[in-house]
Amino acid sequence: MRKVLIETICSVIFYVLLAVTVGSTVHSMQELTEGFEARELDDVLGNTVSWSNEINIGSEGIMIEDVREVTDNETGQTETDVISVTVNSLPWLLLFIFTIPWMIYSFITRDRSVSFNVFATKMTEFQETDEREVQITRDATKASYKSIGILVPLLLVLVMFYPLIYNFLPEYPVYLIASAIIVPTIVYGTVWIKEYRK
Repeated sequence: MRKVLIETICSVIFYVLLAVTVGSTVHSMQELTEGFEARELDDVLGNTVSWSNEINIGSEGIMIEDVREVTDNETGQTETDVISVTVNSLPWLLLFIFTIPWMIYSFITRDRSVSFNVFATKMTEFQETDEREVQITRDATKASYKSIGILVPLLLVLVMFYPLIYNFLPEYPVYLIASAIIVPTIVYGTVWIKEYRK
């Protein structure tokens, strides 16, 4: 039971970290996209345009800088437009720091009777050492499946609100997708532990 509890908690933490990491990156990319869309509105006819891109990795994160110089062919005047976005590296670092020990723990506590290929492709939460645990896993899997049947229609309804909140929460779909795996994982772990304690 302890391994199922640990693996379920670790799975949920991993999915949350992954959602936050991807979500923060999507948010930064939206800022970059908005900068490019603003540039498309500029009239560059009769002008010479030169571009340069630079990506720097520092303590603040990954900084993407896009520089555009527009030179008017008639006057020779040059205007410089810079779009600068920083992708926060902290979520990526936390995800990496969490995933490595979790993988090591899962590898150390794995069932030695199965090959590494089978271990690497199966769900680590499944622990079936006897007939009782096989039945508990069936019950927990069934409950998890039922939760998906309730959750997915709810998430589809929540997707309708995305156009209303796109401007201040562009990563909203990432969180919806993450919840589609986090909630069934929590249901699976909860039912497994509840059934095991009976």
